Amino acid sequence: MVYRRVLLIGLLSLIIAIGVGILFAPVSSLIDRQEHDSHSHGTNADINSLYQNALVFPIPSHFDYDLPLIRVGWTLFRDEGLSSNNSVSCNSCHNLQTNGAETTPVSVGVGGAGSRNSLTVFNAALNYRFFWDGRTNSLKKQMNGPVHAPKEMASSWAAIVDYVASKPDYRTLFDEANILPISADSIQHALVAFQESLLTPNSPFDRYLNGDQYAIDSSSKQGWIAFQELGCINCHQGQNIGGSLMQRFGYYDNATSDGKKANEKDMGRYLITQQNADKYLFRVASLRNVADTPPYFHDGRTSNLEEAIEIMANIQTGHAIELTVINDLSAFLHSLSAPRPQVLEILERE
Repeated sequence: MVYRRVLLIGLLSLIIAIGVGILFAPVSSLIDRQEHDSHSHGTNADINSLYQNALVFPIPSHFDYDLPLIRVGWTLFRDEGLSSNNSVSCNSCHNLQTNGAETTPVSVGVGGAGSRNSLTVFNAALNYRFFWDGRTNSLKKQMNGPVHAPKEMASSWAAIVDYVASKPDYRTLFDEANILPISADSIQHALVAFQESLLTPNSPFDRYLNGDQYAIDSSSKQGWIAFQELGCINCHQGQNIGGSLMQRFGYYDNATSDGKKANEKDMGRYLITQQNADKYLFRVASLRNVADTPPYFHDGRTSNLEEAIEIMANIQTGHAIELTVINDLSAFLHSLSAPRPQVLEILERE
């Protein structure tokens, strides 16, 4: 009986060790396995199997578009008439011509300047949580925020439906997309479909994960290793390399001790839930295209990527890191940049 118990404990320990080893496998072993699969098999099933246990994995390069539907969403997204004063569109805070966000610390809407930095809409469909306080978990629910917020669009779905229905061009677009009648549901459906199309695959790092060892340079590779060893990957993970988890900002340091009065500090999710456990909880941002989406953090406190890396290392991981490591991490983060969503080029050429 004792022998069997010892044997069982040994087997369980081996299984756990193997599982942990797979979960945190170094990139070199992932690439080696991937090269083997692509050379000996080369099927999508093999590639999908490769990433089942990975914490970070690439965006697929090919996906289908319902172009008529997306065209409706694209038109709505850029229409300032959806706001109460006809001056603010979704594109005002999420610039499709640049990085899907803004270059200012906070956005300015109908009611003036907001209090938080605008997050990029590129790859937003890959997120599980939306807003810095993670208050919703779907693109459709997320839209209610800016539509109704006095400082953003200061409007309502009823007013938007009336406006859209009054435009003959919109009726033609909705008819072509087969989503008549014009209603809050059909408008939201088109906007969601459009945002779901705003993916940016084929970053150098994605190509590296897909087997091209020359897609990123040695500094980026060292940065990827440091990213794992420092524990960044524990929060910035998944296909969007973030966008799903909630974490306290300033885990190893009181990052809110910035001289502001207590009632002036952004307390994150607590402002929604009023639960003490949620004080200073913020959604972990996606790192895709991060080099192209300054300024950083919920308050846009810095536009310097290297400074943002140093801040995160100090207050989230408890490490003071050397300049060479900061530069390597910066190189890795630059490798997450990809071209603008392909669908935008298609729509803009029409």
